[in-house]
Amino acid sequence: MDSSKPDYLIAADVGTGKTLMAIHHYLKYNQGEPLLIVAPPAKIKEGGWDGEVKLVEEKYGISITYNTMSYGVLSKRWREGNGCFVVFDECHYVKNPTSKRGKAANMLIKIASHFLLLSGTPASNDIGDMINYFIMFGFTKNKTQFQRKYGIWEQKFFGTKTINMVTDYKNKEELLGWYSSFTTSVKKDDVLDLPPITFRTVNFKPSKEYKVIEKDRVLDDKAYDNPSSLLHGLREHANRNDKLKYLEMLFEGTDNNIVIFYQYTSELEAIKEIAKGKIIFEVNGSKQAIPSKDKWDKVSNSLTLVQYQAGAAGIELQYANIVVYYTPTYSYQDYAQSLGRTHRNGQKRKVTVFRFNTEKTIEQAVWSALEKKKDFDKTLYLETKLGGNVSEL
Repeated sequence: MDSSKPDYLIAADVGTGKTLMAIHHYLKYNQGEPLLIVAPPAKIKEGGWDGEVKLVEEKYGISITYNTMSYGVLSKRWREGNGCFVVFDECHYVKNPTSKRGKAANMLIKIASHFLLLSGTPASNDIGDMINYFIMFGFTKNKTQFQRKYGIWEQKFFGTKTINMVTDYKNKEELLGWYSSFTTSVKKDDVLDLPPITFRTVNFKPSKEYKVIEKDRVLDDKAYDNPSSLLHGLREHANRNDKLKYLEMLFEGTDNNIVIFYQYTSELEAIKEIAKGKIIFEVNGSKQAIPSKDKWDKVSNSLTLVQYQAGAAGIELQYANIVVYYTPTYSYQDYAQSLGRTHRNGQKRKVTVFRFNTEKTIEQAVWSALEKKKDFDKTLYLETKLGGNVSEL
């Protein structure tokens, strides 16, 4: 970190202590201005930043003036950061320069004293995810200018439509040079002596419901007659019964703490129904209930149910050492982030990860993309596997 600059990006693996790195970066470069931490709502509610700031204050006998702001209100309240030293925790939340959050982040850094970007997966999809960082660090004016100069354009056919779109980028060595000029990467294996992590893929056969939806686009009088509903239906009904039976066996065979990542409310309710005798914690759009760090040693036989959108990033779950991916996520970034919820600094036990995969279904295609460190391409899947009309996606 000796090569860091006041405006900087720390790309540190999940669980390596990015929060403490950021606080020390602020202490190194601030000139007395307050610290503003922009973070995911789950991270703020969890109190992780409050705890780490307090730890640093007590260690050095100092007082740090700081405030937190959720990404959910950034587009409305960015002006409150005037004159502050701003830390963007999980900065991939602002990687899209045309989103409200991305635009607000660019306006905020113009009125801030300095800014620090922080993420384990700042650019999970390579150059395309770096564009807003290039804008923030002054290498390009906007996305349009960048793509005109560096984009490789191709015509893509979607049904009856023809669209010119960027499929790759040229001069990558130059662009990666830009990126490395404001970034330090920290790998987990280089800085932590963690217990091992083991992966087990649990394969299932497609359910009858899945085959019906795939063939007829209807199930129990419910029509899956547009691309979005079709994909949701296929994911939700890949093989519910066998997955639940496997979970029942897992629940009965251990009192270790388990984390399950899921997608749909119907999955949440079905899993809770079979979790007899377990202490249940939940992280989703309407609830965040997980044990505080001072109670981790006393937690056992628990089940923490985490919806990707609400808890793939920004929470700490080291009290658990069994992870189940009930349904895979489309986003490699969410997958990579979620892996670090348990296997991170502070974990004391071997972590076992169960990945549920229904063979010859959309789930297998999603897992294939994630293993290649790519997002799942819904459009391509519909065109090549299902012959779908993608105009509504």
